[in-house]
Amino acid sequence: MSGMAYAPGSGLLTKVRRRLPRHVARRMVRPQLDRGLVSFSFDDCPQSAYTHALPLLESHGWKATIYASMGLCGTTNHLGLHMDEAEMFDAHGRGHEIGDHTFSHIDGLQHAPHVVLADIEQNRRAFQRLGLPRAETFAYPYGEVTVGLKRKLRGEFTLARGIHAPSGDGLDLGLAASARLYSDEMGVTERIVREAAREKRWVILFGHDVRDDPSPFGCTPVELAKLADLVASLDLDVATVRDALEIAAP
Repeated sequence: MSGMAYAPGSGLLTKVRRRLPRHVARRMVRPQLDRGLVSFSFDDCPQSAYTHALPLLESHGWKATIYASMGLCGTTNHLGLHMDEAEMFDAHGRGHEIGDHTFSHIDGLQHAPHVVLADIEQNRRAFQRLGLPRAETFAYPYGEVTVGLKRKLRGEFTLARGIHAPSGDGLDLGLAASARLYSDEMGVTERIVREAAREKRWVILFGHDVRDDPSPFGCTPVELAKLADLVASLDLDVATVRDALEIAAP
């Protein structure tokens, strides 16, 4: 990934291809929970998530999921400096889930499924070399996926997460909805969290960098702390995506 922020494809055909996987090859679950459930996840592996987000969540006794593209380790882009391998291994040792995000952060809409699968396999080898367990859950880079890729990943991961907003009609394990930990969308995310508490739903949250001057794809430590306080005040359960799936769909 370069230092420039990602610009998604546009045009009618691209929009149709982007939306179609949400309605095809679905693996729906409708969790029956005693109370709402939240999972915090951070994509790519920006170091600021390691230095700011993880200690904040740990102060509440919570663990997060980091969707790691190991090819980004130690590099710098619009999200800032990324975690190095030692920090990644340390996060795992502290109980956080390290999920798969492909090795080179490859766009699943612009590349054939076999190309994406090869990149996932490269990420798995990097995990293995570092002593990390094989990832059980996955997040599509940029949220981009084709129907073909979605079907190919069915047997590879227990859950694959997208970036489209939750709708309240259940959770598609092949393309799970999520709410954004973005500064300009925290109000919407707070509303979704309140709904999860009221309706006893599982909601996955995702962001990127967590720093005082975040990218458009991240938030500040103060904003994340405010949301964490809301989750705590609503007495929601918090678990990694992997662990929450065992609670929500045992």
